[in-house]
Amino acid sequence: MAATMNEKAMSDEVWLISRARACMKPTKSDPYAAKAWMITARSLFPNNFSIQFEAYSLEKAGKNVKEAAKLLEEMFVLFPNEPQLWEEIQEILEILQTEMSANSHKNFLTEIFAAVSTPTQCQMLLSVAQKISNTLEQCRLLLLAMRKFPNLVFEHGLKLLDTLQQAELEAKMKYPVNCYRKLFVCDVLPLVLQKVKKPELPAAQIYRWLQMSVEFYIMFVTQSPSFNTSSSNSPELLSPTKLSNRVSIPGLFDKECQVSDPWGSLLKLIILLGQLMDWDVPPDLFSEPREIQYKNIYSMYNRARQSRSPEQTRQVLYTTVVLFLECLYTYVSSVDPQSFLGPSASHTPLVLMEKFENESADEEPQAKKAKVQTESSPTIEGAESISNASRIINSFTTAFKCYELMHSTADLQTEFMKLCEIWHMETWTWMGHFQTDMLIYQGAFADAIAHLQNFSSTIKENMQLRSNLQMACCFYCLQKYSKACELVLNVIKDLPYTHDRPPASNLAETSGAKGRQLWLTKCTESEILPYCIQLLLAALKSKAFSAKGDDTSLGHMIVLLQYDWPKSEALFFEVLKKIKQQNSLVYNMFFNYVINVDILEEIAFLKTLEGGKVNLDILPTSTKVIAQQRTVTRGVNKVVKEDFKLTMVKQMGRSDEPVEKLIRTFLTNERISILKALA
Repeated sequence: MAATMNEKAMSDEVWLISRARACMKPTKSDPYAAKAWMITARSLFPNNFSIQFEAYSLEKAGKNVKEAAKLLEEMFVLFPNEPQLWEEIQEILEILQTEMSANSHKNFLTEIFAAVSTPTQCQMLLSVAQKISNTLEQCRLLLLAMRKFPNLVFEHGLKLLDTLQQAELEAKMKYPVNCYRKLFVCDVLPLVLQKVKKPELPAAQIYRWLQMSVEFYIMFVTQSPSFNTSSSNSPELLSPTKLSNRVSIPGLFDKECQVSDPWGSLLKLIILLGQLMDWDVPPDLFSEPREIQYKNIYSMYNRARQSRSPEQTRQVLYTTVVLFLECLYTYVSSVDPQSFLGPSASHTPLVLMEKFENESADEEPQAKKAKVQTESSPTIEGAESISNASRIINSFTTAFKCYELMHSTADLQTEFMKLCEIWHMETWTWMGHFQTDMLIYQGAFADAIAHLQNFSSTIKENMQLRSNLQMACCFYCLQKYSKACELVLNVIKDLPYTHDRPPASNLAETSGAKGRQLWLTKCTESEILPYCIQLLLAALKSKAFSAKGDDTSLGHMIVLLQYDWPKSEALFFEVLKKIKQQNSLVYNMFFNYVINVDILEEIAFLKTLEGGKVNLDILPTSTKVIAQQRTVTRGVNKVVKEDFKLTMVKQMGRSDEPVEKLIRTFLTNERISILKALA
């Protein structure tokens, strides 16, 4: 009897549902009649899930948001264990986590969820999260719940951090930029730190959070371009100062892979963690200019030394490390944009080198003075072609000061080395540029050469020019002029010839600063060629005005002084003074390469009585050879004078030739002679 009644009851339910569906057929579309049938069915069978879900489906089909949301909420309360209901709720929550879609059905489902009462929304999120076995999906839903309902952070925030940390360990992730770490560092930790003021956690755990955060962000912004599989090539993403970045992280949706302002996010995180640990850190520390940033950190350092508190030492360590890395990234991304942006980066590399001034012949070249001037740091001057030179230079000097500070005491150095091991800093190849520049900045030229040579096999093609220039600079400062100039001549040989005269360089202009000066410039022909010639002149000058100086060095200097004429006029007159003192000059390639009218006139004047009647053997064929070729020696001097005048007049006609082409021809053809003069 009971079986018959159950069958009849089920038949009634199915019949009512079929009647409602019949009203929605295309041939007989009557949504009002269908709704009436479902109202009747719900009234007769209020505890039947199939009828309730059919009513919900009918409202969905009619795009009735409020009614559908009301029915969904009622089913969630009355039928908490129905699989079909959970599939529907889970689909809605998955859509909430994805990016906005052009799919109207998906957008409509999010509208239904938004119309559900706030308490029920919260309970739905938590209930679905508990039922999901996939840890990543569970964490996503809990994160979504905490974002929508901040009060949940107090109950679930710390647990979620533990879950993500454990999941990363269990998954044995080898790379810090992974789905669990990203959610941990970028999404959950900031929420927890903003809500939970004093968690019942040991300091070691908080420091572990800090280490994980720094490691993630630094690897995120500096990872090799091959890892970044994002299809976005917008100018903003390809800029060295980009405020956002997107990479492909397995397990995450596209929008989850993007981090807005990675450095800004890390710096804010440091401040939040510092406040949690009661650090004595100004909240605006990282928004101040570089000088103020370091000044504040140095004040913290002095207080830590006085108190000898391990806690204060750690806060100095972490704030200094983060500032160091941020400055380092800013500098390296400007020096070698391809390190982080890949071959698509169109920015020209920068190079830091010793700056050579045209001192008097009686003075010691400035690069040599550097060896005894170790008390004060050198100044760095940026080329006018670098629009943000001041920012780049300040980043370098601040990074250098931070690096020195972290090695100033045994405690700080030990802790810093521990962090280096944790973060596998030895694998950060992009730090090589900073290490080279730091050694040059310190005047440790031999160490800089060794460092460049050790990494020569890994230097990319676009940075080879930079490496050779820096090595040449270091060899010069060690007074190994022949090796320095050999490298410089190689650089010039590889420079493209544009047939246009580069703009005048401000390289030789003094800034009035005393002591060593370094030069930050672009690796372009217009910047590099003047510097190379300046270095060659400095090397030749050191040799020409020494006790072992010879006429060949003086002659080569005269040729090169044409390049930056008349800025190099003062040095030319020093050369003339030297020639007058020795009352002679033998340089038979003079007329092959000297075409400057002013120089020709001054040299010609030396032959006159007023000029000192200097003995000039500068014709293509030596005066001695001419004398030997004459069968009658009488009148030889007169013939030589006439040859000299005729050759000089003819040479004046070459004054319009392009100087750059002539100089480059000279450096190519006379390479052996130049290097021999410097040996």
